[in-house]
Amino acid sequence: MRDLRLALPVAIAWAVLAVLSAHAALLGAAAAVTGGAAVACLVVAHVARRRLPSFAVDVLRTLALGMGLACPLLFAGDGVVASGFEACDELTLLLLGQAAPTEVVVTGCAADGAERHALRSAMLLRGPDAPLTIGGTARGPCDAWLDGSRWLLTCSELELTEPAAWAAWAGPLRDGLLQASAQLPGVGGELLPGLSIGDERRVSPQLRTAMLDTGLSHLTAVSGANCVIVVGAAFQGAAALGARRPVRVLVAAVALAAFVVLVTPEPSVVRAGAMASIGLLGIVTGRRAGAVALLSLAVLVVLLLQPHLATSAGFALSALATCGLIVHARPIAAVLSRALPTPIAALVSVPIAAQLWCMPVLVGLDARVSLVSVLANLLAGPAAPIVTIVGLAACLAAPLAPAVAIGLAWVAWIPAAWIAEVAMLAQQLPAAQIPWPSPPWGVLAASAMLALVTLGHARARLARGIAAALVLGAAVGLGAAWPGIRLGSLADWRVAQCDVGQGSATLVRHEGATVLIDTGEDPALVQRCLSMLGVQRVDMLVLTHFDVDHAGGSPALVGRTGLLVHGPLDDRAGPVVDELVAAGASAHEARRGDAWQVGGMRIEALWPVGEAEPGNDASVAVSVDWPGEAGAADAIELVVLGDLGAQSQSRLLRAGVPAAAAVVVAHHGSADQLPALYRRIGASVGLIGVGENDYGHPTDAALRLVQETGGVPLRTDERGTIALAVDEDGVRMWSERSGSSAAESGGVGGPP
Repeated sequence: MRDLRLALPVAIAWAVLAVLSAHAALLGAAAAVTGGAAVACLVVAHVARRRLPSFAVDVLRTLALGMGLACPLLFAGDGVVASGFEACDELTLLLLGQAAPTEVVVTGCAADGAERHALRSAMLLRGPDAPLTIGGTARGPCDAWLDGSRWLLTCSELELTEPAAWAAWAGPLRDGLLQASAQLPGVGGELLPGLSIGDERRVSPQLRTAMLDTGLSHLTAVSGANCVIVVGAAFQGAAALGARRPVRVLVAAVALAAFVVLVTPEPSVVRAGAMASIGLLGIVTGRRAGAVALLSLAVLVVLLLQPHLATSAGFALSALATCGLIVHARPIAAVLSRALPTPIAALVSVPIAAQLWCMPVLVGLDARVSLVSVLANLLAGPAAPIVTIVGLAACLAAPLAPAVAIGLAWVAWIPAAWIAEVAMLAQQLPAAQIPWPSPPWGVLAASAMLALVTLGHARARLARGIAAALVLGAAVGLGAAWPGIRLGSLADWRVAQCDVGQGSATLVRHEGATVLIDTGEDPALVQRCLSMLGVQRVDMLVLTHFDVDHAGGSPALVGRTGLLVHGPLDDRAGPVVDELVAAGASAHEARRGDAWQVGGMRIEALWPVGEAEPGNDASVAVSVDWPGEAGAADAIELVVLGDLGAQSQSRLLRAGVPAAAAVVVAHHGSADQLPALYRRIGASVGLIGVGENDYGHPTDAALRLVQETGGVPLRTDERGTIALAVDEDGVRMWSERSGSSAAESGGVGGPP
């Protein structure tokens, strides 16, 4: 209970900062309000302490302390944002990574020839072609925009300088490990630098996705375990030389600081480094804090120094995983040891505890749950410390003895290859990723499971709590997976219109390749659709234009997209394109006549023609077709019209448009349509991506137009996600919310 006296107030302060970070201009005023609220809670608790139950008084005091801690955090965040640099002509950056995207600190801002100080953390999404060096500085013009309380930058031309003395020593070590492991084969060679020092420059998008899908990505995010290894080795090494306790602590602190510089200050490293530093301080003073209290203090210190981490998913996952290991790893191991040997129970309990505590955040980011992560971690976990220790030794040996470094790298390659193969194979298992309800319901369900386990632990009935959580998880997971189970009746689907609310997202697949046209507004909704349809990677992503209802869900595709095709760029396009490109996608701006071959599909751009101003009437219109098994006679073709209005549709008709079996109706079924275009296409199905809206979409006129030109309008607001297949009987349809699959009835029926 003593640990909770600090943990709960820190959690409250963290939550307040995270919620208010999206309103940067209000942080200063919010700090004053929270300070007043803290005083008010203390006054009420003191005045009414004899009238209120002791529990209520404790709650008021906890709220008071939480609000009190939130006050300096909000002031710190206000200081980061208030002097913003959107008016700067040139920025001076301190680099904290070697490849975009990377953390940077903006140390200077020049506008109108005047230099002013501007110390704040930011994320460089796209930098120059020249390699970045950690600890170096860069100066030049950048495009900047504010994402909550975090500045995001793209800088195409930067003048780079050599790293400062405090960081210059680390670059040769990192590069030396890359050189020593350059000849290592396969995915093990890709993964070794990431497992050893968190350097993921060589990790391919496919391997990165596999690590994420199987719950192994934490192994390449240098965290507490790595810091413990370094601090422990330094401490024990100094002790072996006969050093006294203060000297041992000093040696361990220097080793920790050097390790943080070597691996770069990622959120998990910052949290782990702060926690280790506070632990070392406790050793010096002779005061031993509880593990949860130590973690809470580390989180508080980190948020004071870097307030933007309040909304960092990586920082949250790191802190929650650590808390899970502290609170539940040992009790869960005790429960499992009733049925398993004690060593195996201890190994299994670690990923279970971490996954349990991280699950509310994980399902908020991606509405899927991995049922193989525990098995994958059980198989890969024992190999991770070997890679870390031997790889770090190779890193340190590289500048002095390259041959020794190469030998050590080969030794470390064996467990690294094992971990990589575990990830790649586990990703192929049927239960690698199963659907989970989208936020907020999925987050609430995961939080309820954690609450059941925690409540059972508090009442000494942990086994019952785990059983109840499993029952709840099974019920929720089955409910989310049920549409996908039904989809099995239409296993040969080719085209799907995802239900992403008031927006559009169209998926096409053939011969193992997938194309996604638009993403809707919400990343969680498009991810839910991809999970239900069993799509893990998109070979080609087409963003018809950059309205939020067509491109807002693109974060769900980061690191999972090969080719990005988009319409004319506008101010909103920069963050979207830069984030996808930084994660490995190649980008191309479409013009009429451009064509791409993806698997057995041919995707052709029908619009825009020549240079066009960004907006609805410059939407990329595409046709997608592929030969059937017996040739072109049984081919299905799809035309997607984006948000083109009647005037642009008229120009498109004059330029030429093919006939198609299905059409995605333009602009969510608005009234601004050209009947002649739809007669020319002659589609038997008109797909309409639409949700609750104030525009009257889809209009009666658009629905009649589809019907009058020989098609059946299918709306996602009524049917949910819609999938189409084709055979000798024509187009067959499955929909998420229909009572029975249209595949069973032999084809698309009458109007909905």
